[in-house]
Amino acid sequence: MPIYEYVCDQCGERFDKLFLSISRVPDEIECPHCESVEVQRIMSAAAVRSGDGAVGREIVEESTPSKPPVIGRKEIQAAQEQKRQLREQAKYGD
Repeated sequence: MPIYEYVCDQCGERFDKLFLSISRVPDEIECPHCESVEVQRIMSAAAVRSGDGAVGREIVEESTPSKPPVIGRKEIQAAQEQKRQLREQAKYGD
């Protein structure tokens, strides 16, 4: 059962949604605060369980920034461009 984290483009509210399966994730997600459908799924920290079953969320929360970055098309294109530049530099020994 996946839990996805979202941020609303309209009001900035962060929220999460639990789905019974990946195939049941709807195309449009509604913000529970302002009811806008302009939301983006964001990367979230994983919860880690120790051997005794206790959740090690303290460690995850301490290392998690207050607002994780939203990764979209522009960020992916910038990363791909940086990767291309690094490959060119390695190719020519710059």
